Amino acid sequence: MSKDKGKKHGGGKSTKRHQPSVKEREKIEMDKVKSDTRLKDTAVEAEQAAEVEQSLEDKLAETEDRYLRALAELENFKRRSEKEKSEFSSYVKITILRDIIPLLDDFKRFFEHVENGESDLDESFVQGVEMIRNSLVKVLEKYGVESVEKAGVPVDYNLHEAVLTEPVKEKEKDHIVVQVLEVGYRIGDKLIRPAKVKVGIYNK
Repeated sequence: MSKDKGKKHGGGKSTKRHQPSVKEREKIEMDKVKSDTRLKDTAVEAEQAAEVEQSLEDKLAETEDRYLRALAELENFKRRSEKEKSEFSSYVKITILRDIIPLLDDFKRFFEHVENGESDLDESFVQGVEMIRNSLVKVLEKYGVESVEKAGVPVDYNLHEAVLTEPVKEKEKDHIVVQVLEVGYRIGDKLIRPAKVKVGIYNK
């Protein structure tokens, strides 16, 4: 009986809790401090990384905005250059045409002179002159030159230059082109020379 009791008492485990020594406690505290420090460092690094990322995003957005602005300026410059080039080309073309148009007036007067029998020029010569006139007209038509020579239409001061007026009895003929005294010319919406016209004026 005493033997069994001895085994029973000898085989039991102690329930006494181990108390850490001073050095162990210091080590635990140091480990805790290091762990907290690492956590703080990680948080700081994460915050810094977020700030760097935000800074990069801001710079990227700024760079993209500058690029888009520069691209828009380039497109505007191209459009302005093309417009200026077109306007200059149109100006040069109109300037040259204004010097050529009077030749048509000379041809017109020549043929009026021939038709009125005021010349005894050889017929083949007249035909040659007519061929030259027709060639010039074709060249002008090729460049889009149109004549302004229609009578019986409302006067348009963008196209007509009223040099004479004529009283008319019909109200519907008021401010109507009665006669074209000198043919005008235009190219597209650009006027080369206004037509000189006589305009009807209705008086009650």
